Parts: sequence; C-alpha cells; structure tokens
Amino acid sequence: MILRPTNVLRNIRKNNNKRIIALWGGSGSSKTISALQYLTLICMNDFSKPIISVIGESIPVLKRSVIRDWQIFVMQEFYNPAQFNRVDLTYYFDTGAIMQFIPADDPGRFHGPRQDYSLFDEAYNIKKTIFDQVEIRTRRKILLTWNPISPFWATDLEQRSDCAMIHSTYKDNPYLDSEIVRTLEMRALRDPDFYRVYVLGQYGTVQGLIFKQGEAWELVDDFPTDEKGKEIYQWKAYGLDFGFTIDPSSIVEVRYQDGTLWVREHLYKTGMTNDELSNELLKLNQDRELVIADSSEPKSIEEIRRQSVKIVGSLKGPDSVNFGIGLMKQLKMKVTKDSINLIKELRNYSYATDHHGEFLNKPNDSWNHSIDAIRGVVIYKRKYSGSGKYSVH
Repeated sequence: MILRPTNVLRNIRKNNNKRIIALWGGSGSSKTISALQYLTLICMNDFSKPIISVIGESIPVLKRSVIRDWQIFVMQEFYNPAQFNRVDLTYYFDTGAIMQFIPADDPGRFHGPRQDYSLFDEAYNIKKTIFDQVEIRTRRKILLTWNPISPFWATDLEQRSDCAMIHSTYKDNPYLDSEIVRTLEMRALRDPDFYRVYVLGQYGTVQGLIFKQGEAWELVDDFPTDEKGKEIYQWKAYGLDFGFTIDPSSIVEVRYQDGTLWVREHLYKTGMTNDELSNELLKLNQDRELVIADSSEPKSIEEIRRQSVKIVGSLKGPDSVNFGIGLMKQLKMKVTKDSINLIKELRNYSYATDHHGEFLNKPNDSWNHSIDAIRGVVIYKRKYSGSGKYSVH
C-alpha cells in the first residue's frame, strides 16, 4: 500500500487517544479514504486479530463506493481477491485481522456481534439506533464520516469528551483530481447551498424539500415480480437527461404498476458522448422500450435515434417542471437501493428561495438530473394516456 497521507489522516493519528473520531466536512476531502487507510494499517500491522466493521447505508452503496474505493485507492496492489468473501463482504488479512462491510438497512444485524473498530460511512443516512447498538459492542474505537447536509444525531457527539471532531474540505486533500476540484468550484458558483455544504463543509438546512423520504418515496431492493419470478409492470420506459462537462448524463428505468412508479438509475456520468449514450441504451433496453430524452437537445436525440434507439423528446411547456413534479407526487415512488445518485438527489432536491429567504414556486436548478429524467417519462406517459387522473395505456 502506497500511503499518501492527507491532513485528515494526520489528524486521525493525532487524536488516537479518543474513542470516537468524527470526520465531517465538504466533498472530496478524503474523509472516507483516510478512515479506511487508518483501519487498513491496523489490519496489516496488528497481530491480535482485530475485527473491523465498516457500515454503510446499503449493500449497493457499499459495493459501488466504499468497497471499490478501498480496493483501488487504499489496498492497491496488496488487494488479493482470494482473501475477499464476496458473499458476506469480508476481507481476511494475512495477520488474522478481519474487515467486514455491513449494510445498515437491516437493524437486526447489529444485535449481538462485537468488533474492535467500527466505521460509519455517511452517518447522516444511518439511524441512531444502529449507532447505539454498535457503540456498546465496539471494544476500541468508532469512526464516522458525513457531509453536513443538516444537523442530525451525530452532531451532538461534539459534546462528548471522548470524541474528536475533525473538519475538512477539498483543500485538505492535495491528491484530489483537478477535474473534481473544477466541478466543485463551478457548481458552487450557481448553488449557494451546495457551496456551503459540499465546498465549505458547513451545515446546511434542507428546507423546502420537494420529495420527502417515507412520504413521497421509499427504498426497495428490486423491481417487483410475481410468485414465478416474472417481472410485473403495466408499462416501462427509460428517461435520459443530457449532461457533459459539469452536469452528468443520467439514464433511469421507470416502471409503472397500480399507482406506483418503480425507478432504477442505470447511468450517472459526465463526459458521455451521444455514441456512448446510444451504446448504453442499446445494452440496457433489449426490449426496445421507449426512451424519453430531454427535448432541449434535438440534435443529440436525432444522433441517438440514428443508432437504432427508439427515442423521443420530452414534452415541455409553460410551468412543465411544476406540472411534472405534481404528477410525480400523485404516485407512490419506489427507488432501488443501487440508485445511489438518484437517492442523493431526492434527499437534496428543494424549492428555491428569494433574497429574503422566502420559498419560490420553483425548484433549485440543482440535484435534478435523474429527477428530470423521471419527470420527462411521467409527463410523456400521462400525455398519451388521456387527460385528467393519471392513467396508463
């Protein structure tokens, strides 16, 4: 392991006498990577066979972010696939140490097992009841990471004498890719809330949230099937929102069944050309279901259509954004747990405010790429299913 210590890792070591180390602040500051470096060094050098639990919101989140980053940026050439059990997400070190990656969406997992070290990644998305269970079962040290979207249960940890609160921003990470730095700084220019939370690393307040989790949407493992395993839906379509340099392109799959939208994010990536988007859609959409794309890019839509993709432009008109939001709110929405970026958007998508702080009747123009793709599908399907109450054809 080639160790490239950041200010965050140095501060973790300086506070090694604390039982709890809370790493909070802006995006790209190396909070999670530094915590994983710290714990991995313990695993490689401690022959007392410590057990480390790395806790994330769900298995998809762990696989697509924490585990991948740990393999690529922390373990590097020392990672041995033969020592990683992909079923129970556990890595066995030569020293006898164990690092296990545990999803927080099943509270029952945390009643019983003990460990020496625990890491809560993105603690904002994990319930305090789980932290309470893990705390009494962790023998040595607990680490937490989070972006300060708004105050939550971990904020109160600073009142404890056995807790070190370590704040950081992207400027504390000299190894951050220059394109990521550019993206952060460009987005900060147009979104004050993003600037405060993800650049300065200061607490925001997500007020005026448009889609509240538990009310407008909830997480699910997968799309529904019948008792024979056959997929159930009345219709399905794909939504495409174009991006390139700063904003990502997004592809979502939307299914409808009995008043419920079932949604999965398939792509969320910058730098995608129209040829690359065409290839992604052809791979995803073997049944040639309709793709509804952002109609503000007619040239892109035509180029993709020429690659044999069944694609149309979304329907837009006066106040179409609020109209689409209203239609989405008429329906229940189930979002698959592997839709990581869509989940983040839904948790941040909020109404804009004027210079007095009063809410406007329009959303902020941010955290909306996958949401815009869904909205385009919903409006289009409603248009061609008759007027009045939402219906299908």
